[in-house]
Amino acid sequence: MKDANGMKIKSYFAKSVDEAIAKARVELGSEALLLNTRKIANTGPNSGNAAGYEVVMGVAGSVPARESVREPAREPAPMRAAASPARATVSAGESAPRTEMTAQMGRLRAQMDELQSLLVRSAKASWTAQRIVPEVVDVYTRLIAAEVDPVLSKDIADRLEAAMATDAFFEYAGPEPEGAQNRWKILKSDPARVEEFLRVELESRVLLRPRLGMDGAKSAVAAVVGPTGSGKTTSLAKLAVAASAQRPVRLVSLDSSRTGAQQLLNSLATPAIIFSSVDSIEDLPKLVADARRKECVLIDTRGFSTHEWPAAEKLAAALAACGDVDVHLVAPAYMKARDLQNCIERYRLFHPSKLLITRLDETETFGTVFSEAALEGLALSFLSHGPRIPDDIRAATVDDLLALVRERPRAHAQVAASAA
Repeated sequence: MKDANGMKIKSYFAKSVDEAIAKARVELGSEALLLNTRKIANTGPNSGNAAGYEVVMGVAGSVPARESVREPAREPAPMRAAASPARATVSAGESAPRTEMTAQMGRLRAQMDELQSLLVRSAKASWTAQRIVPEVVDVYTRLIAAEVDPVLSKDIADRLEAAMATDAFFEYAGPEPEGAQNRWKILKSDPARVEEFLRVELESRVLLRPRLGMDGAKSAVAAVVGPTGSGKTTSLAKLAVAASAQRPVRLVSLDSSRTGAQQLLNSLATPAIIFSSVDSIEDLPKLVADARRKECVLIDTRGFSTHEWPAAEKLAAALAACGDVDVHLVAPAYMKARDLQNCIERYRLFHPSKLLITRLDETETFGTVFSEAALEGLALSFLSHGPRIPDDIRAATVDDLLALVRERPRAHAQVAASAA
């Protein structure tokens, strides 16, 4: 069948989701999208349907005609009713098909997230049974509770166990096999040893770079970028006050659209902190070149929406023209994985090398931030945990990484119950 936008939709039945998807890709092509999955039971010897899964796939445009095994379940009536007026108010070829496609993609992402969660939980039992270091299972469970990416959590646990086992093998120097086994039993159950190896493993995943300025640069120039409301200006104010204790600081505001942001930075002006507002982006390279000779330069920027991208590209070019600018992407600690991924992608044109995390006091963990930093190769610089200037900011440390696997009774109990 086809939906209102001409998308070909078909249902496929198989013993597993992967098998059904494979069938669909053969018929519909590699561009076929997973729209829905449903577990079905054996309805009797004459039903023709064995226990397994129904997978609904769709592809835009025309495909070779072949009858579907069964027509897929339709959308609930209220959803169709809500969509109809929107389609009636626009002419053909305008935004309705795109809006409907966006909604379908949103539902697809939600279904994929649910499917991933089911796969992770189903694989946990078999993975746990193969562990030879019980403490590694606890580390893995706590990483999942901290919302660290499941694949990354498993890889950390696997490498942690391998490193501990290898080290224990080389530490034992006696000739008796029984002695080696006893030695291993002691080493694998030593909490201090587990933490030592975990510290090394976590540090290898995410670099810690809590400083202002590029490594090896003769002067310190740093800029903060990120979405509106992420805490860029407040974080920069905290860093400016802290840095001014060692050297003069030049605060540069490029956000003329928000008078509150400029007023906050201007209020910090002292003999050690000089405030400058740049109205024309073309003036930025010269201002930075003059100021960096004797001052630490900190640059505040505004957030950009998707339709403001020409302005963002112009700013990115101006920062690049300044040379050796240490760019920190600012993001709240409570950001969901997909939102943070979109944020990193949106601000990639500024070439940030570090993540500055804010609102740490508004969440129990920053596992999502750790995951994306590890996957994107971004270092952690500073962690902000409140509104006070300059008190509520600190350099990111390995203890912050270890906090991901320290006991949080409520979250730990919740993930244990969901994984059972």
